[in-house]
Amino acid sequence: MGFLFWHQEMKYVLPTPVPVGYAAKLPAQVITLPSSFQFPKNQALYLHFFNPDCPCSRFNLKHFQSLKKQFENNVKIYAVIPAYADYEYAKDMIDDESIMVIQDRDDLMANACGVYATPQAVVIDAQQKLFYRGNYNKTRYCTLKESNYAEIALTALVGGEQPPVFDMFATQSYGCELPNDQ
Repeated sequence: MGFLFWHQEMKYVLPTPVPVGYAAKLPAQVITLPSSFQFPKNQALYLHFFNPDCPCSRFNLKHFQSLKKQFENNVKIYAVIPAYADYEYAKDMIDDESIMVIQDRDDLMANACGVYATPQAVVIDAQQKLFYRGNYNKTRYCTLKESNYAEIALTALVGGEQPPVFDMFATQSYGCELPNDQ
């Protein structure tokens, strides 16, 4: 019983272990996205790193969809799923034809953006500079308005402001590790 509780709940309260050799990406750093994907030029991007098998990603879906509605006219939105994830299942969960779901072969997108867990938000400005990489919120259920990090970052980007400076809860990953042994 204790193992099940740990496996389904408690391990997601702790920070996700940082992978050996991890290279953090910092705001204003130019992000070189894989050329195999056709991203629009001179347009801000919002990348939602999502794993349909991750409980944290599933909890986050409603919040992600509300951000999509709020910012879809200002940024191009993509959902990025791990290579091992079921593509059709992920598309069904996202349930929005306007969002392109990208399967991240060899973790090229995750590595380029400094992502090692899901769910994570990455906001890249029109000059391909990292504006934000991190958690959606301090809490798993995205219930604290004052720590809706991704929303705050997107609002700043759309408003022409500088990238916000957040506490460690914004960038210390929580959730499901990438890659996963599935």
